[in-house]
Amino acid sequence: MSRDTIVSWKTFALFLLFPPLVILAIIFFPLTLIVLFWLYYRGKEDAMVEEHTESSG
Repeated sequence: MSRDTIVSWKTFALFLLFPPLVILAIIFFPLTLIVLFWLYYRGKEDAMVEEHTESSG
């Protein structure tokens, strides 16, 4: 059975979509890590402040 095209439209779509997804992953992965570390340290600081106010009160 012969085919009309060299590659299927699904392969072509993946080829077109892959570079933007890689760019988004490169941008969002470090951003996600930064947000997670920021939330961790903010929570840790809040817990320390809360612990200090309970012990002094």
